[in-house]
Amino acid sequence: MIAVDGIRETDRTGKTRRAAGWAVASFMAIVLFSGCAEKGPILLNVAYQPSEGKAAASRKIVVGLSPFKDDREEAASVLGTRTIPSGTQDDLVAQGTVSDVVTTALKAALKAHGLDVHDVPPWDLTAEGMQPGDAGLLFGGKIATMRLESKAATFNTIVTASVQLRVVVGDMTEKKIIRTLEVNSKIEEEIIYSRDKLEHVLSEALTSALDQIFQDEVLRKRLEPR
Repeated sequence: MIAVDGIRETDRTGKTRRAAGWAVASFMAIVLFSGCAEKGPILLNVAYQPSEGKAAASRKIVVGLSPFKDDREEAASVLGTRTIPSGTQDDLVAQGTVSDVVTTALKAALKAHGLDVHDVPPWDLTAEGMQPGDAGLLFGGKIATMRLESKAATFNTIVTASVQLRVVVGDMTEKKIIRTLEVNSKIEEEIIYSRDKLEHVLSEALTSALDQIFQDEVLRKRLEPR
């Protein structure tokens, strides 16, 4: 205590230290609580992330897009698992199905590359199974892997996103398969947990895999406006 003009006053340095201690403890509690409080299936919004500044084509090429077949050994809506330090696990899930997520993301990727996309009925990915339509090329495929693992420690979370797709492209006019591509991506990061961050990491992995389609030399030539 310090006497000031006959009045006893509390040592402010001690108060400051105690206040700082309480602030640190409060922050730690918030971090721990935010990492453990969310329970039950966790809904994630996963989408294609287009790069900025891509010029639109003056004449759009029409392509067909068939829904992707989900070949994973998972429930149709499950994207992965979140594990907290206690060992408790919760599912990470999509709104709808994972097939919807991948098909919608590829549609966004095709549009971002200047293509006019028409939805077509499910396709068996064979030349014989292609139906006549107004599109030049037909896109479809299978999902081998689409998963996010989130493992929380005391102060951080390790996330691993894996995507593996088979993409089949057919010529609807000639009724033949022109390309079958295996595209994949894997990202591992250490983060401070948030749902937005989980969405971003899996969206980034999916985007990276889909962008590999447009690096194929045969498809690049077929998709260029003439």
